[in-house]
Amino acid sequence: MGCFKVSIVISVYNGEQTLDRCFQSIQKQIFQDFEIVCINDGSTDKSSEIINKWRDILGEDRFKLSDNNTCIGLTKSLNKGLWLASGYYIARIDADDFWYIDKLEKQVNFLEKNKDYGIIGCNYINIFKNNTAAKEVRMHETDEEIKKKIFHRNPFAHSCIMARKEIIEKAGNYDENVICGQDYDLWLRCLPLTKFYNLQEFLCKRLVSDGISVQKQNTQMMQCIKTIIKYIKKYRYPWTNYFYILEPLIIILLPKFIKDLKRKNI
Repeated sequence: MGCFKVSIVISVYNGEQTLDRCFQSIQKQIFQDFEIVCINDGSTDKSSEIINKWRDILGEDRFKLSDNNTCIGLTKSLNKGLWLASGYYIARIDADDFWYIDKLEKQVNFLEKNKDYGIIGCNYINIFKNNTAAKEVRMHETDEEIKKKIFHRNPFAHSCIMARKEIIEKAGNYDENVICGQDYDLWLRCLPLTKFYNLQEFLCKRLVSDGISVQKQNTQMMQCIKTIIKYIKKYRYPWTNYFYILEPLIIILLPKFIKDLKRKNI
């Protein structure tokens, strides 16, 4: 296989309903110096068939595919993808999300011109499965803003990022003990290693489930709390940052219908 500037890492588990749209958005990118590193994480639906179709369309010379015999989870699958990736930059996309055509181009251009920045994201639009609602989400822009508010919110949407691979490796890749919110944990480990930035353009659309189980959302919020506490202590941030655990704690205590309503207004 050739050497590509960007490695697009995607882990798929039963993504048959959205995979075509996701791969179409990759195919249509203005910037084309990329490889795809796809981990099929034990899918039991038609994902394998769709992935192989797109491997033929996009070309085997730039489509690395690894099939897990069983589902090993997102975190381990992403680390497997990072190990297979040869690109100078890493771009992440989830199987149910999709990009605008200039997403890669604008992010590569920024990183090429700004060598002291290691991880960048962008604004994005949350859409819902019934397509009856959409929500624009604007992210903090500058390194100073992001690091000041990093315990208030995850500074990057996972499908929006592009990162220098060397920075991710220096941070130790994803922590396989973290089964959800693994991206937030990684950005916090990268915090002292590089500068962060969010392009103030909407370059990604993310599919948000109309409702997830209470157990799953509570697990996500508990992990968020653990992550916040861990890195406030590690970096000795002011004690006032502990107030940021209140929001995920309140979400855990809310009734399900209010949780779902809040998700639509993130």
